[in-house]
Amino acid sequence: MREQRRTVLIATNGESTERAYFSGLKQEFTTHRVMVVVERGSPLEVVRGAARRRDANDVDEAWAVCDVDQYRTQETDAAATANQVRLAWSNPCFEIWLLLHYVDCFGYVKNADEATEKLTRHIRNWDKTALDFDLFRTRVGAAVRRAKRLGEPPEANPSTAVWQVVEALS
Repeated sequence: MREQRRTVLIATNGESTERAYFSGLKQEFTTHRVMVVVERGSPLEVVRGAARRRDANDVDEAWAVCDVDQYRTQETDAAATANQVRLAWSNPCFEIWLLLHYVDCFGYVKNADEATEKLTRHIRNWDKTALDFDLFRTRVGAAVRRAKRLGEPPEANPSTAVWQVVEALS
């Protein structure tokens, strides 16, 4: 009898960068079936949407990948727990995760613009609307190691829990 693959849902409100990254990443893992979806709105809406899609699509595990940005996180954390959705915050933004593919990042990062500026030091012609996963593919393990050395999101800045999504797919 063939073993059935687990289905993992990754929901994000990042319409281009995050969707492109996770769509590329899912090609690296064949042990799970991965669905990448965009939920428009706040992190709270992403968590609720992930739970709704999980229940409607017979998904084994649901993740919400969200930026702290200007959002208050407590209500979203509580909703994730109540809805059994795993939550991967990045503070202040997902670009911290991308930057960790190239370099350690320990100093405070004010906002997404500053994180993007740091990222462009490593990726010439960086365009968040046209992410090329090949720029990150061989560096995922390094990003995981670097992210684990940061503080805990959502409080710590910079921080990201995206490494937990990667390990869940491994």
